Amino acid sequence: MHGITAVARATDRMPQLPAAGVTKFMANESTAQSMRPEAPPSTPDDMARFRKSTIHAPGTMSKNPGYAEDTDHLRVQVYGKASAEGYGVQDLMQTAPKSYLIERTIEKKEAIYQSSKLEPLGVSRKLGHELPPQLASGQAPFGKGTPHNLFGLSTKVLLAPTEPPENLSEAVREQYKKSHASFAPGEQRRREYQWDTAQGVLDPSQFRFGRQGDATEHNAIYYALHPAQDPYVTQPARIVSKDLEDFKEVTTETLGKPKPVGHGDHPGPVPDDGFGLPSKRKGDGHWNARQCMEGEYSLEAQRPDVDLGQAIRPGWRNLPPPDDRSFGVPNVRTDVRAPRVRSVADHQNYGNEPSGGEVIAPSHFSQLDLNEGDFLKAQSLAQIKSIFQAINTPFGEAELEEVYEHVAYEDEGHVSITSFRAKLFDRL
Repeated sequence: MHGITAVARATDRMPQLPAAGVTKFMANESTAQSMRPEAPPSTPDDMARFRKSTIHAPGTMSKNPGYAEDTDHLRVQVYGKASAEGYGVQDLMQTAPKSYLIERTIEKKEAIYQSSKLEPLGVSRKLGHELPPQLASGQAPFGKGTPHNLFGLSTKVLLAPTEPPENLSEAVREQYKKSHASFAPGEQRRREYQWDTAQGVLDPSQFRFGRQGDATEHNAIYYALHPAQDPYVTQPARIVSKDLEDFKEVTTETLGKPKPVGHGDHPGPVPDDGFGLPSKRKGDGHWNARQCMEGEYSLEAQRPDVDLGQAIRPGWRNLPPPDDRSFGVPNVRTDVRAPRVRSVADHQNYGNEPSGGEVIAPSHFSQLDLNEGDFLKAQSLAQIKSIFQAINTPFGEAELEEVYEHVAYEDEGHVSITSFRAKLFDRL
């Protein structure tokens, strides 16, 4: 311990050199003071009433800063004027009368008010109206009775008919337009106005303003606003420079005509003649465009090459052996014996690993380290009896031995759990 302490003790090996950092000790400059700073100054008393932390302090009443320091209400104990006798809280809370006489007394006191006379409690307001005797007695109802046939119409059917609109007559449809504003989709609302003119009464739905033209014109409004672009309107002649027109004639290529190069007016080509030299002359043996693209190969030249898809060089042919042997190494090495102690780095499958189906849908006995193949292995009589007696099978040992001998006879001595269970369940 002494040696460790001596080694761990800090020693200044060069006292002649000044130490790095702050060498002068100052108050409140330690690590503890830096980690635990002093609390900030509190809010002054004259400013505290304006802060939200004071207005909404827990457990106190929120006060507006304008009257937070108002203490005039502390001079008196209660507001209002004290009565001579006064009413207690019990008298104010128990407003229901306790007896019929008290109730009549209260009604007599309330009867002097105008509101009690016009609007008695529990009945409608009395305005002095009197109903006819037959209505006042309740013998005759309001309204006018409607005749009822065998299929009487209810009020709901009258307000919201279930009959399709297309089955209604035109008169009924016009009536619904006035009563329910039931217009068809996209239908124009017509007010059935009639114009009285000197020529007679005109129907606005059949009248059109203006005068019909002789022929149908397209873009008539556009040409009316831009008459200079109307092809049917004769445009005034424009006087331009002849030099400019000659320059445009020489430099501009007219569609369907050769470009003028200043050789004067030409009468024009004959309709059957063409410009330029022919691409193929008769008898010179030159190919045309079709022959250049397709060629002229013989039938022997068009056949596939003899080495197409196969090797014809001796020693370079990759032909399979006659016994249909497969090349390569299989993924599941059942031809190699699995090691007794398998390494963690060994990723080879030796045929003892579960398949993809067993991984997706494992067996019910996978937690017991059993798979479906274990139920197909041959078992002895003692093993069969111990397994089926452990699950409380309702068969005795004699019956189990009899079933075992019967299965062994059918399967040539190979008795598995699956075959034994199938034969045993046939006796149930």
